Amino acid sequence: MGTTPPLGLNANEIPQLVFLTFDDAVADWMLPMYERILARRNPNGCPISMTFYVTHDGGTNYQQVNRYYNQGHEMASHTVT
Repeated sequence: MGTTPPLGLNANEIPQLVFLTFDDAVADWMLPMYERILARRNPNGCPISMTFYVTHDGGTNYQQVNRYYNQGHEMASHTVT
């Protein structure tokens, strides 16, 4: 037995929200994975966006951070300690 959606909505009218975040350096070796994710689209055709919690340690590629920021992705500061 399933539950009834709130406010009389149909199940197909309720959006699903998935938060996609990455922690630590935006390093060159991670770029192929990020690009594979970003090549996908949401079912409604909208692009996927991500939040990057960036730290300097680990070889962060700041040109790539700037590129992702300019594409509309969120950048957050991650401290070393």
